[in-house]
Amino acid sequence: MNDSLTNRQIAFIIFGILIGYGVMGLPKNVAENTGTAGWFSLLVGTIITMIFTYMITYLGYVYKNKTIYEYSEILTGKTITYILMSIYIVYYFFIFSMVMRISSETIKLTILLKTPIWISCILFSVVVYYAIIKRLSVIARVCEIYGIVIFIAAIIIHVSLFTQGKIINLRPFFIAEDIPVYLKSTLYMIFPFLGVEILTIIPFTQKNNSSVFKYTTFTVIGIGVFYIMVVQSCISVIGVDEIIHYDDALYATIRTVDIPAFQFIRRLDGIFLITWIMAIFCTMTIWAYGAVVLLNKIFKKISFNLLAFIIVFMAFVTSQIPTNYRQVKKTLEYMSYYGLVVMGIIPAILFFIMKVGKYDQKS
Repeated sequence: MNDSLTNRQIAFIIFGILIGYGVMGLPKNVAENTGTAGWFSLLVGTIITMIFTYMITYLGYVYKNKTIYEYSEILTGKTITYILMSIYIVYYFFIFSMVMRISSETIKLTILLKTPIWISCILFSVVVYYAIIKRLSVIARVCEIYGIVIFIAAIIIHVSLFTQGKIINLRPFFIAEDIPVYLKSTLYMIFPFLGVEILTIIPFTQKNNSSVFKYTTFTVIGIGVFYIMVVQSCISVIGVDEIIHYDDALYATIRTVDIPAFQFIRRLDGIFLITWIMAIFCTMTIWAYGAVVLLNKIFKKISFNLLAFIIVFMAFVTSQIPTNYRQVKKTLEYMSYYGLVVMGIIPAILFFIMKVGKYDQKS
């Protein structure tokens, strides 16, 4: 099956995996750590993510039609490659299972108050499994369609929030003496930026010319600007002192806003929940697909569809292990630090091995 993607589809894959659950609690996280100057920490996080994105894109661009499994084997050998792939598989698997659980928790708290969490997890599992077995090209087309809808809805929602906010809530914009605090706080905001490492399992082809760097880089820049817009719009409405009390700070902010000019869609929370569930579906599908693809590279004799079923089923079981919302959130917090390894450290090591050995020139 052809898993090659266009540059535009690769950009939407990045958009689909980054705009997921992480955006829900982002305003609270930023407000707790940096207050009204959180935009600076997000800007720093965006720049760091851009650097990692460039490294991963460069690896895929040099090694055409190969994923991290193949070019890691070229650069480091089989033994180390198996260790690295195990790290990635565990990471993708746990992120998928915990995002599925915490998204189901959020849905129960917001719209399906009487629906058991495991029911929502089963529904997510079935839909994600169906998407995975259709492979990457279909997932990319879904991300394209959903991405356009999500983008339009996000612009409408957050511009509307700004019209209801107060500029006084955004002050002070920046305090020079607190720059060390802002830089340190970037580490605590890494979860929403996790996802660009999915480029390691996307094989670039000849049609992915040098412009792929522009697509991936500008997508990350756009998402960074979007995150800043989300945080600033929420703080402008609720204020930094109030927003820290809400785990689902974005949804809580949107619920407080009523736009009379919109008439029959005056409440923005309905639009938000629809598009957020679309974003969550994209995010979970791509995470799960990453785990299945790498597992299939190791166990080549086992059917891809069977491996997909095993991963999705085990993820559902794993998602039921935490007993409450706090445990799930804490697990995702630990996984965000784990994510620094798979998004930054491992690709950086492979990138420098390639450069030192001049493998890119040989290719």
